Amino acid sequence: MKSKGLLTTSSLVWITVGNMVGSGIMVLTGAAAEETGYAVWLAFIVATILGFIGSWPQVLAAGTSVLDGGMFSLNSYFGHPVFGGLYLMGTIPEIMGQASVALGIGMYIQTMIPSANDRIIAVIMALLFWLCNVRGIDVIAGVQKYMVYILFAGLGIFTIFGLMNLNPEAVNFTGPQFMTHGWKGFIVAVNMLTFSTQSYWASLSFSRYARNPKKSVPKAMFITLPIIMAIYGLVTLAGVGGVDLETFAGNTLGDVAKLIFPNWLFYVFIICAPMMALATTLNGNQSAYSLMIAPAAEEGWIPKVFGKTNKKGMPWVSATFVVLIIILPVIFNWDITFITANVMLFTNLAGICQYFAMWMMPRKYPELWKKSTFHMEMWKFHVLMIIASLVRLVLLAAAVISLTPISLAVNSIVAVVLAAFCIIRFKMGCVNPKPIQPEREYLEEEE
Repeated sequence: MKSKGLLTTSSLVWITVGNMVGSGIMVLTGAAAEETGYAVWLAFIVATILGFIGSWPQVLAAGTSVLDGGMFSLNSYFGHPVFGGLYLMGTIPEIMGQASVALGIGMYIQTMIPSANDRIIAVIMALLFWLCNVRGIDVIAGVQKYMVYILFAGLGIFTIFGLMNLNPEAVNFTGPQFMTHGWKGFIVAVNMLTFSTQSYWASLSFSRYARNPKKSVPKAMFITLPIIMAIYGLVTLAGVGGVDLETFAGNTLGDVAKLIFPNWLFYVFIICAPMMALATTLNGNQSAYSLMIAPAAEEGWIPKVFGKTNKKGMPWVSATFVVLIIILPVIFNWDITFITANVMLFTNLAGICQYFAMWMMPRKYPELWKKSTFHMEMWKFHVLMIIASLVRLVLLAAAVISLTPISLAVNSIVAVVLAAFCIIRFKMGCVNPKPIQPEREYLEEEE
């Protein structure tokens, strides 16, 4: 008997990889090279490992229960309903930040067709992925899979061209341009690049739609790790080693591609790599956010209408809400960078809730923990949670240090106001938290 419509492990891998490989590798690598020289490729590998360790609560949750609302449900069920509310509030500015991803696609098309309007293209792209969202989980996964294939082809061609003329200094660990600013610069680069290595939560959002989810979802996360490590490490090595450090530092992969490719192949690269990287991120995030918002609406954090689904079983109102948050800043030319920069502290603090939630999980749901894919002795559980928590705290500290005093003050005010809103709303009885639902029978078969 086949489980029609359920996502396989490979589908979850494409969703997670596509969601993770986005603007970071295209834009941040040059900035990171300014901090650590040729060691930027090594910094990206370290950032990938730290990103996975810091996401351990999500991996653990994926192997323990089927969470319809992804990260919202992780925080609400395993921790406290207020944790779920805090995470939901912190997600809104993240969604708005997707406007810059949509605009990125428009800007790349504009480089090839100067007469094109990047804002109109951004709106069209966001609406196209909204259409994918409401057409069903198979459409979302299918579109993501083929876009990732194209992305791999583009990055693969770039890697081959770069490695063919690799500068030996790029792998000379004792060279003068390797870790140019010492360990401090290397750590700064690692912190900068972890922005692109923490999107494992995307596959958690799809656990309800996965075949044998307590095995396939965490398996997809583990498979994603070496794929992402190979992509980030090899592509960055090819980029910085395919030219000289002075050319690479401070620039993007697109700038490097313009130098190493013939003109016609450069345009192929733009379509296959930067545009697909942004498109897979936009597609994966739009669907993951809408799947998270719907259960939050059912519990009363936002109007219940946001939980309504269509004939395909997709939360179409939440999907519409998400696309509106993305396109409104594009249409009205809002300062997305200013808005997101002044709420990112709250977003990071809300992200800390998952660690408290997972600490509570074994005591709160002992029977569920016994059946977990990752059930282990408690001392091992505590050690892994401590390591993951420390990684997250370091990343939070780095985020705080990067803020200006004014930005830190505004962020702090926003954090206090939104936290107070969540606590008051819960105390007033506006929220009706639901217990973890009895798990339906899932097929044990793999693809």
